[in-house]
Amino acid sequence: MATSNEHTADGKTGIATRLNAWVGEEHSLKYALGVYAALALYFIWFLVPVVWLALSTIKSGSIIQADNLIIIPSAKNFTLSNYELVLTDPQFQALFVNSIIISFSTTAITLVLGVLGAYSLSRFTYPGRKTLLVAFMSTKMLPPALIIIPFFLMMYSFSLVDTYLGIILAHCVRALPLAMWLLKGFFDEIPKALDEAARIDGCSHFTTLYHVIIPLALPGIAVASFYTFVTSWNDFLFVSVLSQSGGTRTLPFGLFLFQSANTINWGATVTAATLTAIPSIIFFALVQNYIVEGLASGGMHGT
Repeated sequence: MATSNEHTADGKTGIATRLNAWVGEEHSLKYALGVYAALALYFIWFLVPVVWLALSTIKSGSIIQADNLIIIPSAKNFTLSNYELVLTDPQFQALFVNSIIISFSTTAITLVLGVLGAYSLSRFTYPGRKTLLVAFMSTKMLPPALIIIPFFLMMYSFSLVDTYLGIILAHCVRALPLAMWLLKGFFDEIPKALDEAARIDGCSHFTTLYHVIIPLALPGIAVASFYTFVTSWNDFLFVSVLSQSGGTRTLPFGLFLFQSANTINWGATVTAATLTAIPSIIFFALVQNYIVEGLASGGMHGT
């Protein structure tokens, strides 16, 4: 740790500081360079398909289907017609609105229930507390395809098939267990002495949660919110079963709109797929500082 502190004091930051600290503490320079080289290759391997997908949105369909791989189109093949086609499509607009409504509603409901449940599991002792936590987490062991039919029958009995509420409840059921578990871990790291001090000052449990616990657990809440949003936004299985009309379908399920029985409009399809990914990227950009802080905090607590 002395090496890391010295470099920080000298004003060095970024990869150089981490590399010097790592080499000085545990590893040889060759080993460290090998790890960074492997990570760079993995990053490139992952990034190339993403770049190809994004650049394909400004290509014509014939260029996308060409035998030779053309990553960057020439000026004469540059076109924005794919974006015009997709963004002016009424069905795509409806799918986008549905996705926004369902994903943000799922995130809000899951966070409210997750925060309350995690606070209860973290701060109170009552019979069956550990069993309840294990029961919540055990639901994540079940593949979604295994519970989709019983869930559909239950939603059908309550007349919630093909409704926003039915899909939102399905997404909450999927996201809540892990979100609650993540939040409980962050709440456990907050000293209970703060709760006791707030209680002495006359705060109720809800006031303590709102004014003391939540502000300190914002990194954990950001992680849980991002996980929940992505889970809901990217869902295909539950939407495909619970949505019976275009009124409740979301973007992942609606990408087939640009496909017919005999042909596929590749330009429109890759453009719609790219636009579908953008909200998740924007959401991550908004909460990335909290997420990084939360991951760093978790790493320090684990050491």
